[in-house]
Amino acid sequence: MRLAPRLVFAFGFVATLSVAGLGYVLREDRRQSEAGRFEHEVVSACNRVVDELVRQAESDQRLIAGACEAGELVDRALIWLEAGTLDDDRRLALSRLVPQERQAFGLDELVLATHSGELLGQDPMTMLNVTRPQMVALVAGDVAHFALRMAPQPAVTSRCRKSGAGGQAIALAGTRRLGPLVQRLGKTLDVQVALVTPPTQREDVAHANCMLIDTAGAKLPIFVEKPKTELVENLARIDHNVLYAGFASMGVALLLAVLLARNLGRPISKLASEAQKVASGEARPLEVRGTGEIAELTRAFDKMLLDLEATRQRLAGASRVAAWREVARRVAHEIKNPLAPIRAAVETLRRLRARGDPEFDAYFDEATRTVLDEVHRISNIVTEFTRFARLPPPRPQPVDVAELAHQVVRLHEANKGGARLRVLVHGTPPYVHADRDQIVQVLTNLVQNALDALDPSGGDVSVSVGAEGPNHVRVTVADSGPGVAPEIAARLFEPYATNKEHGTGLGLAIAQRIAIEHGGELAYVPTAARGAAFRLILPVAGPPSEPQPS
Repeated sequence: MRLAPRLVFAFGFVATLSVAGLGYVLREDRRQSEAGRFEHEVVSACNRVVDELVRQAESDQRLIAGACEAGELVDRALIWLEAGTLDDDRRLALSRLVPQERQAFGLDELVLATHSGELLGQDPMTMLNVTRPQMVALVAGDVAHFALRMAPQPAVTSRCRKSGAGGQAIALAGTRRLGPLVQRLGKTLDVQVALVTPPTQREDVAHANCMLIDTAGAKLPIFVEKPKTELVENLARIDHNVLYAGFASMGVALLLAVLLARNLGRPISKLASEAQKVASGEARPLEVRGTGEIAELTRAFDKMLLDLEATRQRLAGASRVAAWREVARRVAHEIKNPLAPIRAAVETLRRLRARGDPEFDAYFDEATRTVLDEVHRISNIVTEFTRFARLPPPRPQPVDVAELAHQVVRLHEANKGGARLRVLVHGTPPYVHADRDQIVQVLTNLVQNALDALDPSGGDVSVSVGAEGPNHVRVTVADSGPGVAPEIAARLFEPYATNKEHGTGLGLAIAQRIAIEHGGELAYVPTAARGAAFRLILPVAGPPSEPQPS
């Protein structure tokens, strides 16, 4: 398939997939949001019904309490009761005032009675059927808060009592039926409200329930439902909008794809056919005719090929020269250091010998010892450099890194001084394919460096072994020494970089090279606390087929 059709197909496929995915996500998000909003609206309506009922009940309680505090009806009844002049005529007068008070308060029931349950007035007249014990229970309740009444119809009752000096008291109790009130609230909120008995559950209706609770703990279940017609219409409108927007987006994307393919396909196909001439890796300039960005791309590509080949040749030669210069400089520097004391010792011996100094024999032993020590040091430098330069390739075999860690720690137990050595194995690390001797060499170097870093009075050295994901094993060697100085941290793995009085500075360089040739890594891990830590990562599969260059 040519480039232009492929571009059209690719852009069309990506556009279709993107628009479809985005449209689906937006559709689901909007649908969930709309469904959540609808459900929240029904729940909020139920809560608003409860709030309105509580507000109305508290308003009734304040009206009733005000009637006891400053109302003429309660005051007149209490005065006549205390004076003992509450005869039949006055009882009749009080009973005629009760309906007027009920209508003024907007209540469904209103009762005026003594604290002993003697009925003085009521409205409606059906309250005459209430027994005296029931009346005592009605007027003797909490006067500070409203109370729920379940039978014969759900209602809220508010009451007050006013006591006189002689121990007599007049009580006023008003009741509001909740059925008509919740029906009015349902029309206002555009929902259907039921009390006590839940309505029949239907799939096309959203339901919510809540509870009206008085201070005595009585509970009145409230059920709210709303048809899902509005929700279904909103969801259908969302689907249509997303579908139309998706078709429009895909059409625009396909049009842009066709235009882009037409403008880029032909010049790029010519450039691609000419670029096949350099597939073999030979730096041969391309010859492609064209204008604009394609021509600029061709000229830049031709120049890049020429520059790349020339640069590669220069870098290869410069890298070899630089590498040998650096090695020569470091070796010369390391050998030059012990030559100074050798030269000084020999020159001193020659001066003492020339003047026949009697101290010659005494100094001879010290000077020759110095010369031999420095010669031995030079020999060690040459040996270490040879090991670094001729490190053999790894010979992998199944190795238990945790066991090697224990083995290396046991080897250092005798020379640990006051240090505390420990091995921490996390879980069951897998075996790795590695050169056993070389891994022991790395661990030995790290543990010895950690011990050398400790104060002579002692310290802690820990070797932690664990799995690093499913394909690697991690070994961390940490100490509680003074840590690594910032000026040496950046050069830790360079040959001859060291801050110890003894040693060649090749230990970490060799250890890192072993790690790299095993396909792993060795790194210094800065720690927030005191001390230093080095982390060795080894692949379970072992080193690559060919050793990686160090």
